[in-house]
Formats: sequence, structure tokens, C-alpha cells
Amino acid sequence: MPADVRSRQIEALKCMLSLNSSKTDNSWKILVFDEYGRDIIAPLLTVKELRECGVTLNLLITDKREPIPDVPVVYFVMPTSQNVQLIGDDCKDQKYEKFYINFITAVSRQLLEDLAQVTIESDTVTKIGRIFDQYLSFCMLESNLFTVSAYDAKACSYHALNRPDAKDADIERCINTVTDCLFSLFVTLRELPIIRCPKGNAAAIVAEKLEKKMRDARRDPKSELFKDQAITNFQRPLLVILDRSLDICSTLHHTWTYQALIHDLYKLYLNRCQISVEGRTKNYDLTAEDAFWQKNKGKPFPEVADAVHTELEGCRAAEQEIKRLKEVMGGDVASANDHIASTVSSLPELMEKKKRVDMHINIATSLSESIKARSLDKFFEVEEKIMTKATLEDSVLDLLKSPDLGTPDDKLRLFIIYYLNSSDLPDSELKMYMDTLEEIGCNVGCIKHLSKLMKVASMAN
Repeated sequence: MPADVRSRQIEALKCMLSLNSSKTDNSWKILVFDEYGRDIIAPLLTVKELRECGVTLNLLITDKREPIPDVPVVYFVMPTSQNVQLIGDDCKDQKYEKFYINFITAVSRQLLEDLAQVTIESDTVTKIGRIFDQYLSFCMLESNLFTVSAYDAKACSYHALNRPDAKDADIERCINTVTDCLFSLFVTLRELPIIRCPKGNAAAIVAEKLEKKMRDARRDPKSELFKDQAITNFQRPLLVILDRSLDICSTLHHTWTYQALIHDLYKLYLNRCQISVEGRTKNYDLTAEDAFWQKNKGKPFPEVADAVHTELEGCRAAEQEIKRLKEVMGGDVASANDHIASTVSSLPELMEKKKRVDMHINIATSLSESIKARSLDKFFEVEEKIMTKATLEDSVLDLLKSPDLGTPDDKLRLFIIYYLNSSDLPDSELKMYMDTLEEIGCNVGCIKHLSKLMKVASMAN
């Protein structure tokens, strides 16, 4: 991408917390958000960083909140009727000194009129400081990775678009959410993209809606969005929108890299994973500030295990050096002054590094146990051979019947990959596989659905 989107989003959030002023405002304030706003902020700003921006308290808008009439409030919420009503109630109760309202996406005229009506009736119009459309409706997890909506992921997913009982209203909502997300992304980037997509699927609908939304924003004389972006600019970014059905196998494949394994086994959520360590549940944050994570997240797990061991040995060597200096301090202290000063200055960094290493040791140990218990290395190897059309040592049917190999879900994922890569699987053989999967406790409804989709695609071709 032409710029670091994560940095741009952090910059926009800090500007919002400075009451949308060009100057930094670290005066005390309350931050109130909904679930969407919380999930956007969580991967980007720590509690400490919020404190540095003057946020003394951060609360969910739906929580019971006590009045703090001498402190301003910054709202960061989706433009929904419920949120507008709650903000209106806060104005009626005069809970805060001044109200700075930031909607995550564009608020409709009707909702603005509803809020205006409430403030007029309660004589609190002067309490409203500013109202902004922030266009930040995407969760930036890394510098080059974002997701549409972490809070409401199930309502905006491949399953939501393709499930047999999906209603038109649900599909429309999902498509609009994706469109708003991409629109917000490019508003934050301050770039006008060239859009490309295949025809005849959800990706094409999103592309059409996004193109219209951007065109309308440029034509609106009251809008400042994309005003400085020339359509003839040859440096414009390219946005390629693809449908997930183009490559379903990747979502089911048992992977072998560090980050992918954590996401698969521990449901990595907003850069936080939850694992069990010695019978206790622990939460670990895998952030952009973690140098080991940034360096090794994309590497195969065996390499990461070696890297963790190397880091641990480095920490142990530093600890031994500190012990040696303690012994020196009992003798000729003057000769060790320089070493002691250097060691003391690096001690906080060493302690933080040791904490990070311990975290990765616990994660790697837990991953290793899960890999061994479920034979995930075997699944990875077999699926790689299936997708690259290599010869299998054991038949897929024998692997499905093996009682010592993985869980029912692991075997279901293996078979779906095999099925999607088999162009001429007879119906009788498919039934044999499905019967075997049902015997071990798998729900084969997804295979029936995929079978129908493949037949439709075959007819279309």
C-alpha cells in the first residue's frame, strides 16, 4: 500500500481525542464507545497511550455511567438509532460538560435531526461541541492487515453471504458493511483507487457500490473527501476485490506458520490469544511492538521453536552477567563501574524481553502439545500434496478412518480440500466418503452445499 494505514488510523484517532483540533489536547476527558468503536481502538492504542491523550476513563455507551458534569466527553460510535438515543439521553441528563460526537461512518440526516430535536427540547444545544464523520470503520490489526468488523464478524462473512437461508436484507447489510469498510480505508489513506474485480458475484456488487460512493463523494460540493485526488493520477493504488469462493481451500488448510497456527488453534482475536498454562487461562497480546513476533510470525513453527530457544539462551546469558557483576561489586567496585552502569540502564529492557520470551515459550509449548495430540503436521503434509497434485502415501479414506489422527473437524477439513481438488469424483465414491465422515461424528451438510455449488459452476462454465 502507498502508506502505512495503521499509522494513519492511529493519527486519526489521536486527532479525534484532541477534540478534532490540529493541536494536541491532553486535557482530561471521558471516552465513550460502542462495541465497534472499542474493537477499532483496542489493537491500536493501549490504556497508557489513551492516558497520554488525556482519557481518564473509557466506557461502553450501553453501560450504566455516572454523571461527570465538569469533564468533556468524546463519543466514538456507529451511527445507529440506539446510539443516537443514548447520546440524546446523556444530553438530557447533562452528564458531561461538553459533547464531542464522532460517528465511525457517515451519519444519516434523519439521525442528525433526531439528535437535534432532543437537544432542542432539553435546551442542551450549547452542550454539543462538534459532530464528525470519522470514516474509520475497519479494524487495523497490522500495518498491512485489516478486518471489516471484529465485533460482528459472523454477520459479515463468507458464511453470511452463502448460507442457504440467507435473507436479502442480511446479504444487503453484509455488502454495505464491506463497502463502508473499504470506503473508510481509502478516506483514511487519502487515496482514490483504481478498482478491479471479476464479474457476476458479490465482489462485483461491492465494487459497483464502492465506485458509486466514491464518485458521489467527489461530486458533492459540501464534501472534502477525495477533493485533492486527481482521477488521471498515474500513482493511484490498485484495489482488487475477489470473492472468497475463488479459493476456499486456503481457509480450511492446516497451516504450519506461527501466526496461522495461533489463529487456527486459539482463535486470535484483535491480536490477543488465550491459552491454558498449567491449568490457568492466560491472555497474551501479540502486538506490533513485539520484535520477536514481528520477525517470526510468518515462519514455519520448527524455526520459531529454535528462535525461542535462542532468545531464551540470550536472556540467560544476560542474567549470568548480572550475577557476575554482583560478585564483582563485593570486590573492586571501581573497576566495574562502567559495566554496572550499562547493565542497570539496560535492565528494564531485559526484563521486558524476558517477559516476552516467557510468553512465546508458553505459546510455543501449547502449540507443540496441540500439534502432537492432533497430528497437525500430518494433516499439513497431506493437504499440501493434495493441493500440489503430488502422490499420497496413504489414501484419504484410510486417513479418515484412522482413530489416532486428529479430530472430526480436522478430517472434515482434509476431505473438503480433497473434494475441491478432485474434478471427477463419482457420486458413489462421494457417498462412501460422506458415510465415513458421518460415522466419526462430522456434519456433512457443508459438503452437500459445496457439491451443489460445484455443479452450478460446472454448468455455467
